[in-house]
Amino acid sequence: MPVDTDPKSDRRAGVSTRTLLLACLPAVAIGVLIRVWLMHTSLVPLNADEGVTGLQAYEVLRGRFRLIVAGNEYGSTTETYLIAPLLALWSGVWPLRIVPIALSVVAGYALYRLARPIFGRVPASALALIGWTTSGALTKLSLRPYMGYPTGYIALIAALALACHAMRTEHRLARTAGLAGFAAGFATWSHPIFGTVALLALIAPTLYRRRALRRWWLPLAAGGVLGVSPWLVFMAQNGWPASATPVVAATYPERLTRFVAELLPRAFGLRPELGEDWVGPGAVAVGSAAVLIIGSIVGMVLLVIRTGRQAVPILVAGVLAFPVLALYAPLSNIADGRYALPFLPELLMGLGAWLLLIPERVRNSPWLVVTLPTAWALLTCVPVVHQQVGWQWIDPNTDAKQIVSELETRQIHYIAGDYWGAYLVDYLGAGRLQAAVILPIRFDEENAIVNAADPSEVAYVFQDGQIPRLRMPADHYQKMDLGRFDLYLPVRT
Repeated sequence: MPVDTDPKSDRRAGVSTRTLLLACLPAVAIGVLIRVWLMHTSLVPLNADEGVTGLQAYEVLRGRFRLIVAGNEYGSTTETYLIAPLLALWSGVWPLRIVPIALSVVAGYALYRLARPIFGRVPASALALIGWTTSGALTKLSLRPYMGYPTGYIALIAALALACHAMRTEHRLARTAGLAGFAAGFATWSHPIFGTVALLALIAPTLYRRRALRRWWLPLAAGGVLGVSPWLVFMAQNGWPASATPVVAATYPERLTRFVAELLPRAFGLRPELGEDWVGPGAVAVGSAAVLIIGSIVGMVLLVIRTGRQAVPILVAGVLAFPVLALYAPLSNIADGRYALPFLPELLMGLGAWLLLIPERVRNSPWLVVTLPTAWALLTCVPVVHQQVGWQWIDPNTDAKQIVSELETRQIHYIAGDYWGAYLVDYLGAGRLQAAVILPIRFDEENAIVNAADPSEVAYVFQDGQIPRLRMPADHYQKMDLGRFDLYLPVRT
């Protein structure tokens, strides 16, 4: 028998908005505290990818508006436009932290809007808060403004929610179709992996509304073109994009296996990033990963059985995401939690389906919101962070800031070297420096300026222990070992 998913059932259960908001506070507070802690560990230093985001945000302030990540042929620049106003007020680390944290709150709200019509307000609140601190890897990711990822994730959830809505009702169907198409198009511009899963979610309502040409197909297509239009403009100017080069080589079956054995356990907080270890006793972690992965996939089926056709887009997108995303060769490298984001909304909804089996008085109790997300955060975020760094409290950007200080003291305005050092230092220089890197080159004009400068005016930065590539003999530089970087300063005679 289908579960009653009328949102008004929460009110009949006596759950006021004020009570629900108060019940959310413990999990919200835990999520904030974990983020503050992570920002003071060596796990979340500012990196060059974030530096590039900041540098493009500075470009926005100077009147240059890019449609795609500099040096790329895909990936939206939405985050740069959100960060730019903050950089007009102050520089440094915080503008690159505030925006992704704010976007993680928006993503949590989007997840709530996806879940509420299906589960009701109370379980939807619990599910959204679990999404707020799903694991150490994904909470770390919520601190990084990787271009296209935070906003692409939000667009994917919106596309899922609209697809489910189109399966529930015909009310204002054309508007729903237009918004769903825009969300899928925007997700595609943000990053193809989000667009792919968003399009998978739209299969079910498109088949269900297959005869509604004017009320579904046309507004869906129009919205999609509008959402992806920045990328279409870029391609019109630059040609069809080439696929990204895989960092790690793997076959299609190997990618599928890695999704299940590495990426998803990492997303659930059972494996650290960039490592083969498991969190805690290996057998317990492996067993927990199996329960969560199998439980979430079976839960998607249960969700359709218990709530009807409205949940079909979640099942289709959740199941097909595995074989379809495995077609992307660059996803052979899944050491980073960001590649789990396209799977996350469907998996969380699948896990939420099991709440439909518990008594309604428990399912609609505010204590569910108080206890479940808080316990989840403490079990999936804190242990993996502690296993990697202990109870650490440091400034992880001291070394990069010291490089900027050394350059300013010696009045050096050109920095070159490794991607992971040069662009980070360039950003922290807040417009006072010019940078050139070996690969990948993001800003051609800057590279040309630095390469044309007098070699005695150019400092070099490389990751600690890396063999340097210098324009002058090594004895023409003073080497400084600054934490995770080696700085080579030209010796002026």
